[in-house]
Amino acid sequence: MQILIISFSFASPSYDLSPSADDALLSLGGTAYLDGDGDGFFSANESGLANVTVRLMQGGLLQATVLTDQSGHYIFSNLSPGVYRLEAGPVAESSRTAPGRGYYEVNLTDRPGSGLDFGFLPHSLLPAAGPIRKHPLMRPAPEEVALWASQYSASPKAVIAPETAAMLSAAPPASFSLLDRLKYIASARDQGACGNCWAWAGTGVMEIDYARQMKQSDRFSVQFLDSNYNGGCGSNAACCGGWLDNLAGFYQVKKMIVPWSNANAHYQDGSRSCGGCSAVPAYRISASPNYRVSSIATSRIATQGLPSEQAIANIKGVLLQGKAIWFGFFLPDASSWSNFQDFWGGKPEAAIWQPDYACGRTYSYQSGGGHAVLCLGYNDTDPKNRYWIMLNSWGDTPARPAGLFRAAMDMNYNCSYTGLGYAFYWMTLDLSYDASQNSAPQTPAPVQGLTQGYAGKILSYTATSKDPDGDQLFFTFDWGDGATTKTLLSASSTGAANHIWKEKGTYKVKAMATDSQGASSGWSEPFGVSISGSSTVNSPPKKPSPPAGINSGLAGISYTFTGYAVDPNRDPLSYTFEWGDGQTSKTDFMRSGLSARASHAWPLAGAYS
Repeated sequence: MQILIISFSFASPSYDLSPSADDALLSLGGTAYLDGDGDGFFSANESGLANVTVRLMQGGLLQATVLTDQSGHYIFSNLSPGVYRLEAGPVAESSRTAPGRGYYEVNLTDRPGSGLDFGFLPHSLLPAAGPIRKHPLMRPAPEEVALWASQYSASPKAVIAPETAAMLSAAPPASFSLLDRLKYIASARDQGACGNCWAWAGTGVMEIDYARQMKQSDRFSVQFLDSNYNGGCGSNAACCGGWLDNLAGFYQVKKMIVPWSNANAHYQDGSRSCGGCSAVPAYRISASPNYRVSSIATSRIATQGLPSEQAIANIKGVLLQGKAIWFGFFLPDASSWSNFQDFWGGKPEAAIWQPDYACGRTYSYQSGGGHAVLCLGYNDTDPKNRYWIMLNSWGDTPARPAGLFRAAMDMNYNCSYTGLGYAFYWMTLDLSYDASQNSAPQTPAPVQGLTQGYAGKILSYTATSKDPDGDQLFFTFDWGDGATTKTLLSASSTGAANHIWKEKGTYKVKAMATDSQGASSGWSEPFGVSISGSSTVNSPPKKPSPPAGINSGLAGISYTFTGYAVDPNRDPLSYTFEWGDGQTSKTDFMRSGLSARASHAWPLAGAYS
């Protein structure tokens, strides 16, 4: 086929109305729903709301609006990378319950964003005064409690600098708070039905420490931990409880902290509970950008076995150094937990909770439990009502708009329960960050290659990623049969590997990119490969049909051509278009007999075959 391309002296725009593999695949979407229980989380039994207006903003300017469909769904497609803001509503005679701040802000880089849901509670369903739901607890088994206590004891004591100790002895401030260093929305700081309070409190410690060291604040993703921790599913998932050591161990392996604003990194597990799976598969969370962690470890604030004033001084010393504290506490039975839940939901923020009122009771592993919160400061201006400032992860209430409560400073720091041991644990984190702040590679797109093959036959696959810092990459392919393959470090953004499956079955292939500084992306979305037990002689495809398309045009304008071929073995086919100017285009694999399309713009006038 010969094509005549004519050149003109004026500049011509490039038009291509056909879909292309190079088109942007970034999008933002979610659901507007009727939040019948008012908890701010979209549950399976809640219905979508049609015809709700959703607005896409960028740089303070309105970019587009859509109406939700009959199921309440909406999507903004074909977006360029950038920071976007999503707003929705209003809905008549309703109050918005989600998201907490009233809008979403998403940094779109390498993954489409989903789960950006807007909840609306009709005024007719507004609950009466008081708490509208009970909150989850951690219910560890005896051996788990013993492990946590041993981890606490094994942690080094938190270091208090000599100048801080001198200040405490001389003239400590009467009040102190780190709250202004934390970037949070109280109503969105809500774990929901998931028992991951330990992760919320630990993430808060990291956020405060990052602000202390880097002189800037950001919200960190709890969902990133939820989705990745122990596979994100089952009885050992994040919703089943944990300890600060679990969080430190997780980030010591991951070596990176993901911002809340990354695509799919906002919290979505509020309707999940222990035993199920996270609402977001790990591969969907964008890890670009991220903050690199060089090291992370726990340290304990000495309180157990000490006089109260010494315990108080140790806690103050850590806070005054700009570090927040993870406070884990246990209550022994159902009545004591009911007491605390009523205090949280029914008392104003000015009320002071006395944590030690149940000391000496027998601990019940059926009705007792644990919880973790973030200690951010103190106030002892009134000697008779000294208190610690605690930030919870149970959202807000009408009387607690900031999600805070006060815990009595004058308590029994050696409180214990029969059958459990100590009731209170004060801990913090020691972190260091990569000074260069090397960014991890983007999570690869799904691997490319054949979807079918035969046992004992070699198959080839490729994966593609980009490194924000321009570092060299190597790829790790997980073949789904227990085997992995690592490619050589290369400047190429594409890695290729071969594999032979020994047995028939369906396998999930995924890839991960690692840069020359050791930072790794997340795993790509699984790619299914079906392997048959026996093979037949492979025959080459039939000669493709002549490309169909225009036979004359203008230089600089993109034109689309189609062609098709049939494979005798009905194998998927990939097509290569040669444009006659030294350039080629290769398509993805598709079913035998289906038309393939590719586009090209010739830069110069001429006749091409």
